[in-house]
Amino acid sequence: MEKMRVYIANLGKYNEGELVGAWFTPPIDFDEMKERIGLNAEYEEYAIHDYELPFEIDEYMAIDEINRLCGLAEELEGTPIGEVASEIQHAFFNSFEEMVEHVDDIICYPDCNDMSDVAYYLIEETGGNYLITNSGIYEYSI
Repeated sequence: MEKMRVYIANLGKYNEGELVGAWFTPPIDFDEMKERIGLNAEYEEYAIHDYELPFEIDEYMAIDEINRLCGLAEELEGTPIGEVASEIQHAFFNSFEEMVEHVDDIICYPDCNDMSDVAYYLIEETGGNYLITNSGIYEYSI
């Protein structure tokens, strides 16, 4: 998984035509973020103008929510799913969080290119010599 980071801008300054913002690596410390982008009593609002994350976020997402989702993404690191989490999420789920809720339902065969590879893998793993399907009985030999 690539490095996660979020570009957060001072929205008041942005609306005045001045670009004041910074890149942050989650978990984002809210007080540090406020200080770095100049949030105060006059400029209270921030906006997310860019991000490099394995999931979608919107411009006004709460920092706590970003940190929570990044924590979920970090839990997937080092797993076969971690490398393709974004593709799995977009293909089968409505959100990154929904995909994480179903991560135990996802079976990954990283060395298989098609379903025949999966069938051979399953035969080898179960130690059987025969595969019985609705289409017939097939003998497996190395």
